[in-house]
Amino acid sequence: MAVSAIVLKLLDARRMSIISFQNCLMGTLLLVAVHPAHADIDEGVNAYLEGRYDQAYKELHPLAVHGDPTAQFIVGRMYANGTPVPQSDEEAVRWYRLAAEQGFSPGQHDLASMYFYGYGVEKDLPQAVHWWQKAARLGHIEAQVRLGYIYLKGKDIGPDATKAAEWFLMAAEQGHMDAQQNLGTLYANGKGVARDYISAFIWWSRARNLGSEKASKNLSILIPLMSDSELTEAERLIQEE
Repeated sequence: MAVSAIVLKLLDARRMSIISFQNCLMGTLLLVAVHPAHADIDEGVNAYLEGRYDQAYKELHPLAVHGDPTAQFIVGRMYANGTPVPQSDEEAVRWYRLAAEQGFSPGQHDLASMYFYGYGVEKDLPQAVHWWQKAARLGHIEAQVRLGYIYLKGKDIGPDATKAAEWFLMAAEQGHMDAQQNLGTLYANGKGVARDYISAFIWWSRARNLGSEKASKNLSILIPLMSDSELTEAERLIQEE
């Protein structure tokens, strides 16, 4: 499968699933729970995740005003989605920026998305890349994947398969299925990395095990191209995981 066939998939910052939102906050909750000053943060987050938006805003807005980045991020989400406050992309950007400037990776990720789509600010791809890079370097997996796609497609910035491979690798090592699938494609085609059928086999196998039908189909195409020694080594490495 040609790399050019990979489709850019970027989530709308205003429509992130509740599951993804919950996942990106789990680590944060573990950190803030030990600080008495943030005793209400978990209650506010839980209220938001459960759809009790009025209660969430009541708990989180005062904390956001006083500088809590988690609260600022969620208040930004409230304005982005219009729950329970009037929808305002400009206000969402303001709160995301406050969280982002404190080094809070979910805020950096969503601020980047607002720049990418032009919600509440003028579209600005360099600014989007700037904030996604900050989030990605802090381990934000969706930011890493987004950067991989951006550099792979090269829209407005020029394609850079080497950078695409670097960002996909970061996300792939964290278990992101699409990143693993795309990294396998780069290895199979020798784009951004040296062609390596063993590495392609390994990453596609991992993606297949996570449910990727595309990776499964790619493996069926790859295996006949591999030498016996390559296939033996690739299968050995997979079995040892």
